Amino acid sequence: MSERDDILARVRQGAPRRTRHPGLHPPPALPGGWDVFAAALAGVGGEAHGPYSPHALGGALKELVRRRAEGGRAVAEPSAAELAGRGPWETAREPATAHAFADVGVALVKGCAAAADCAAVAVTESDAPHRALPFLCQRLVLLLPVSLLAPDLHRAWALVPAAAARGHHVTWISGPSKTADIEQVLVYGAHGPLGLDVVGIAD
Repeated sequence: MSERDDILARVRQGAPRRTRHPGLHPPPALPGGWDVFAAALAGVGGEAHGPYSPHALGGALKELVRRRAEGGRAVAEPSAAELAGRGPWETAREPATAHAFADVGVALVKGCAAAADCAAVAVTESDAPHRALPFLCQRLVLLLPVSLLAPDLHRAWALVPAAAARGHHVTWISGPSKTADIEQVLVYGAHGPLGLDVVGIAD
C-alpha cells in the first residue's frame, strides 16, 4: 500500500458515518382547552370571552362591541360577519383602502386556528382580506370556534387550512401590540390595537 493509499484509508476511517434521520421530534404533551388559552391570553394583555353557543353569540358580541367601540365605527370582515350575524357593525367591502379604516373603533375578524400554550390565533388572508383592518382598529375582536384550538403551536399549524399557503399571509396574533423600549415602561397599542378580545364559539 502506498503512502497515499494509507492516508486516504485513515481519512475514510475518520469520516462521519451516515445514519438514518431519527424523524420529527414529538412535541411534549401540553395541556390544552379554553381555560389554558384564556389564562395565557390574560398573561399577554388580552381577554377571552365565552365560549358561547352559536345562538348566544350575537347577543354577547353586541354587548362587547358596544363597550369597546367608544364612539368609533365597528367593522367586521365578511367571514366574521357571517358568524356574528346582524349587529352594531358594518361589513368591510371592496374596494377599501387602508385609509378607510382610520376611524375604526372595533374590528371583528375570524381566526382559523389557535394555540393554547401561547394564546396565538391564526388569521388567514381569506378571513382578513383587508390587511390593514386588524392593525388600524383601536380594539380587535377575534372570533374563534373552540374546535380549532390546539394545545401548542405545532398542532395548531396542522389546523390551518392548506389553501392558506396559496394566500398572501398567515398572521399569528397573541395579545395587543406592546413595547417596553422607552425607559422599560410597558405601553400597549404602540403599533397596533390597544386591546385584543378573543370570543370563543362552542361547537
